[in-house]
Amino acid sequence: MSKATYRVDVSKEQFVFSAAHFITFAGDICERIHGHNYGVRASVEGPLDDNRYVVDFIALRDAVLEQTQALDHHVILPSDHAEIKITNDEKETTATFRDRRWVFPNEDCALLPVINTTAEEIARVIAERVIAQTYAKFGPNLSFLEVAVDENCGQWGVCRMPWPKEPPANVD
Repeated sequence: MSKATYRVDVSKEQFVFSAAHFITFAGDICERIHGHNYGVRASVEGPLDDNRYVVDFIALRDAVLEQTQALDHHVILPSDHAEIKITNDEKETTATFRDRRWVFPNEDCALLPVINTTAEEIARVIAERVIAQTYAKFGPNLSFLEVAVDENCGQWGVCRMPWPKEPPANVD
């Protein structure tokens, strides 16, 4: 009997989102705010089901598309950074890093549960949200989900995570 493994990959032209961000690096440097036209692809690994496929392409496509659309044309901000502080009121979101300050309309911001808004961290958040969105349909039998985020035409941040055996708790 073959020990073949199977994977479904989705990489669609519409899995693109334009967003602004800034990160810190080298311990204490905060780069200038800038934007990317991010691209996303997702892969799910697991056994073939009774229909002889890993998962329904359409269901996976729709889940990834929902996440890319939620980030499109937003400023992506980290909620868990030690020095980038995020506050908001009824109208505006303010991000501060030491003596620097940025103010945005609330509806223009996507606050993510990350330390830094790197492609790798964005990939993790998308992966967690895709799992939460599709687990009821796909069930516990998959092995892995991998999400890759391209921030600059060939510079990919990738998150590969085990598929949970139990339904995930609520995800941000």
